[in-house]
Amino acid sequence: MLLAAAERVRQEFGAVPVVEFHNGSDVKKRIAGVYPLVPQRVYGLTDRLQKIPGLRRLWKRFPWVLPSEVVAVFDGSGFRYGDQWVHQSLDYTASKLERWAARGVPVYMLPQAFGPFELTAAPSRKALNASNLIFPRDPESESYVRAILADEGADRVRRYPDFTAVLDGRFPARHERLRGRVPIVPNVNIYSRADDAEAKARYVANLSAIAIDLHGRGLAPYGLAHEGRNDVEILQLVVDSVRRTAGIDLDVVSGLDGVELKGLIGSAPLLVSGRYHAVVSALSQGVPTVIHGWSHKYEHVARDFGVPELLADPLGDAGQSVDLISYILESADLGERIVAAGSEVKRSIEAMWSAVREDLRS
Repeated sequence: MLLAAAERVRQEFGAVPVVEFHNGSDVKKRIAGVYPLVPQRVYGLTDRLQKIPGLRRLWKRFPWVLPSEVVAVFDGSGFRYGDQWVHQSLDYTASKLERWAARGVPVYMLPQAFGPFELTAAPSRKALNASNLIFPRDPESESYVRAILADEGADRVRRYPDFTAVLDGRFPARHERLRGRVPIVPNVNIYSRADDAEAKARYVANLSAIAIDLHGRGLAPYGLAHEGRNDVEILQLVVDSVRRTAGIDLDVVSGLDGVELKGLIGSAPLLVSGRYHAVVSALSQGVPTVIHGWSHKYEHVARDFGVPELLADPLGDAGQSVDLISYILESADLGERIVAAGSEVKRSIEAMWSAVREDLRS
């Protein structure tokens, strides 16, 4: 999401994308080409120091951006505002958006999932009320947003699909041996949210069964960690299971940036994924995907790309996923259907950026 947003900020608005110091690692910032924004706790101090001529000249030698230089804020935090994240510091992030709006800086909620808000109504309403435009990604999210805003800003709510679909991938040359093979992308959230130890074991067993089935078809599966070391830990459990039950050594790949991940996924004949943005990366390139959905956002992205039949329960019977693999391999026109739906998704994304541009101009 950061890469897609940063690229559009540069291309669409001719501006410099920035993120706060604590957001992401220095490596990720360099990859995305973003500048660091001065921490909020020292905003007032830096503004005052800038009034001293000598310090102003010294400051310009550092690649740091002051709040007074920010002309717009894009919130691309993804599925953050809703009851599933009640344990997160939502009021803190909502208050930051509120402060930007108070400074006269327009805030835009880029396409993401929202709700429900039974437990998180106060901070979520604060964040939404601070925004000039709010782009829920799916009908369910839109209904949650409209309900919580009531008549306070219905005209600011417009539904658009995930904006990362237009990001171009780049195949990582160092992983040429993986071209044409099938990635299996886990999601630690599925594992951690499982009801009990039995359900957790079932998720690992299901991924193992999928890997064994793909291997039997000659499709050379491998594990792909799309986000973080916790996903790598899930894959290690799958590796151990597959080796123990079928004597198969499963490769695991991690440490790729978003552009490389998309390029690698784009070379696959199909994907099995519990990570939302891996699903978008695949479908936006016409790669059929067994979608392991665990929230409403998966159902809706499947519909966006015209393949609601590709949803599978990651904690259900592994046979459901295996049957979908057969369906994908036997459906000659499936890829063309996904590409056609993807073209409409990409047109909608362009319309979203046009709406932002028009609002900024006004």
